[in-house]
Amino acid sequence: MDASAGRPAAPVNEQPVGGAYRTYALFVLSVIGFLCSVDRVVITMFMQPIKQEFGLSDTELGVMTGVAFAVMGGVVAIPLARLADRGSRKWIIGASLLVWTLLTAATGMAANFAQLLVARLGVGVGESGCIPATHSMLGDYYPRELRSRALGVHTAGTYLGLLGGMVAGGLLAQTVGWRAGFLWLGFGGLGISAILQLTVREPARVDAIERPARPTDGVVARLGDLPCFALLVGAFSTTAMAGSVVTWLPVYMGRAFKLSPLQIGLGLGLAIGVATAIGAVIGGQLGNHYSKRSKSWGASFSALDTVVVMPLLLGTFFAPSPAIAFALLFLTFMVAGMITGPIFALLQDLVDPSVRATALAIVALSGVVLGQGLGPVLVGFLSDRWSSARDGADGLRLAMTAVALVNFLTIAEFWLLRRRINALLPAIRREIPPDTARTARAAAPRPTAPRAPP
Repeated sequence: MDASAGRPAAPVNEQPVGGAYRTYALFVLSVIGFLCSVDRVVITMFMQPIKQEFGLSDTELGVMTGVAFAVMGGVVAIPLARLADRGSRKWIIGASLLVWTLLTAATGMAANFAQLLVARLGVGVGESGCIPATHSMLGDYYPRELRSRALGVHTAGTYLGLLGGMVAGGLLAQTVGWRAGFLWLGFGGLGISAILQLTVREPARVDAIERPARPTDGVVARLGDLPCFALLVGAFSTTAMAGSVVTWLPVYMGRAFKLSPLQIGLGLGLAIGVATAIGAVIGGQLGNHYSKRSKSWGASFSALDTVVVMPLLLGTFFAPSPAIAFALLFLTFMVAGMITGPIFALLQDLVDPSVRATALAIVALSGVVLGQGLGPVLVGFLSDRWSSARDGADGLRLAMTAVALVNFLTIAEFWLLRRRINALLPAIRREIPPDTARTARAAAPRPTAPRAPP
C-alpha cells in the first residue's frame, strides 16, 4: 500500500505569483529598497554642515554615520528576521519603513549630537527589518532559475537610492539646508507603505512545502554547512568594511577638489548609484545563466570580480582630477555591483528555506558591524591622526586606502568558499529544491474532457 495514501495534498501556492503580478511585487519592493538607501545615505551629504554646526571631529562623524547603524542592527536585525521567517513579511517591511521614515524626519529636529545619534539609531531599523524580509519574499515569488536576476534587480533599486540620496542631499544642502532636508525626506515613505499593504500579497512559502524543515532542527542546523556559511559571513564582512569608505567620499571630494555639494552629489550618485545598479542587473542575468551549470559559480565569480575591483578603487583615491576620480568610481562600482545577485542567490541555495531571512540577517549584521559600524569610525580615526593642518584631504586619502585594503581578505574568502562548495557538491545538489511552483503544477491533477459516447 502506498505510504502516502490518505495524506492531504501539499498546499499549492495560490498567490498570483506569475507574470505581471510578480514583476509588480518586485517593483514595489525595489522602490522600498530605494527609499531605504536614500534615507541611509543622505546623511553623508550633510556631514560637513553638521560638523560645522555642532563642532564635531571626523571621529564623531564616523560614530554618527557608522556605529549608530551598527548598534541598532545588532539589536533588532536577527529578531526581526526570525519573525519574517515565521510570520507576515510584508507587515514587517511596512512597519520598518514607517519607523525609519519618521525617525529620518526626527533627525532634522535634533538639537545636539546626542539627539542626532539617537535618531540615527532609529533609522537603522529600516535596513535591519526591510532587506532580510524582502529577500525571503522574493525567494518565494521567483523559482531558483530566475532568483539571481530578481535579487539583482532589487539590489539595483537599492543602489539607485545612492543616486537619489546623494543628488537630493546635495541639492537640499545647497537650498533648504540639512535640517529641512531631513524633514522633507522623512515623510516621503508613508505613501509607499500604504501601497505595500494594500496591493502586495504575502507569498506562500513554496520551497518550504517541497523541503520542510524537521521540527527538531534548530536555527544553526538549518544554516547548512557551517564552514560555507562562515566563509560567506566573512566575505560579506570584509566587503562591507572596504566599502565603508563610500561614507567618506563626499567629504573627500569636497576637501580634495573643492567641489560644491550639488556637484559632489550628482557625481557620486552617478558614479556609485547608477553604476552599481547597472552592474547588479548584469550580474543577476549572468547568475541566472551560469549558476545552472555550477553551484559554486557565484563564489568563483565574486572572487575574480573583487580582484578587478581593487586597482580601480585604490586608483580613485589618487586620481589627479575629479573627472578621473568619478570615472574610476563608475567602473569600480559597476564591476562590484555584479556580485550582488549571484551571491544572494547562492546564500538561498546554501540554507534551508525556513531560515532565509534569518541567514541574510546574520550575514548582513556582520557587514553592518564591520562595514557601517567599524569602517567609518576607523577611517575617521586614521584621518584625524594622519591629516595635517594644511591638508585634511591627504590624511583622509591614506585612511580610506588603508581600510580598502581589507578587500584582499574578501578575495581569499570567496575562493575558499568555492573550494568548500565543490567538495560538498553532491550533498548541496541534493538539498537544492527544484522549481517548486512548476513541480506543484505538474503534480496537480489535470481535468480531462469527457469522452463522447460511442
